[in-house]
Amino acid sequence: MAKAKVLFLARLYLPHIGGVEKHLQNICKELKTKYDITIVCHKHDPKLPDFEIIDDIPIYRLPSVGKFAVWRWFISHLSLLNSADIIHIHDVFYWYLPFKLLFPFKKSYMTFHGYEGADPPGLKQIIWHRLAAFLTSGNICIGGFHQKYYGVKPTFTSYGAA
Repeated sequence: MAKAKVLFLARLYLPHIGGVEKHLQNICKELKTKYDITIVCHKHDPKLPDFEIIDDIPIYRLPSVGKFAVWRWFISHLSLLNSADIIHIHDVFYWYLPFKLLFPFKKSYMTFHGYEGADPPGLKQIIWHRLAAFLTSGNICIGGFHQKYYGVKPTFTSYGAA
């Protein structure tokens, strides 16, 4: 029986070091025996290849930033979205938003990782969080503040990122 395919979307991944990167690395270690995993992230260092395999996991790196550049990249790599059984998004819901129209019934999940600043969130941040929670099949909130500050009802709350 073929393994289910999970496509992770995250702003950054290895070899970049950070909390979300470590969280995603640990999730992949747990899941890769039961699922085929692929990761799409930004190319944070121009010396990195656009594609490589790390720990038996294919990593695609977006060569440029900005909403339209990301969307153009996904259009040229539509097969990644199409072939995924599950799309799991880490803080970059806007990457997937236009493709939700193409794949309205595809299982997609959102992980909200961090608080975005020292001030209370603005209306734009609140709307994006609520839209992501509404349009996905479920969400994981890292920490309890997403419900308080963004009005997002978590499907699951974790108090330890990794």
